[in-house]
Amino acid sequence: MAGGAESCTDLLRCMYNLTDLDMQVLQLLLKEGPARAEDLADRLGRDRSTVYRSLQKMVSCQVVSKEARSLERGGYYHIYTSVPRDLLKDRLSHCIEEWHSRVSSLLENFDEDLDSI
Repeated sequence: MAGGAESCTDLLRCMYNLTDLDMQVLQLLLKEGPARAEDLADRLGRDRSTVYRSLQKMVSCQVVSKEARSLERGGYYHIYTSVPRDLLKDRLSHCIEEWHSRVSSLLENFDEDLDSI
């Protein structure tokens, strides 16, 4: 497969530009369910700010969702949840279809683009 993608995990990495840490965080959320950034950092043996950046990236990609929860004594914290597998699959499929459409459009102008070099 192009770009070395041989599994669905590889497709996720490629289409969303996910790092090894991003994938570790996502896999943990998929296996163990919703969690706070601090808890994920502890489980992965990583700094909280590093895990937080990974979570923010995946929230922006809509691979992970973030929910604010209130503390009894005031304040709040965030819980991160992976999107359901079927939704993740649908979103990945949509990304691939969009990519295919863009690449097909580029290929229509292949000769003209090469001639302009």
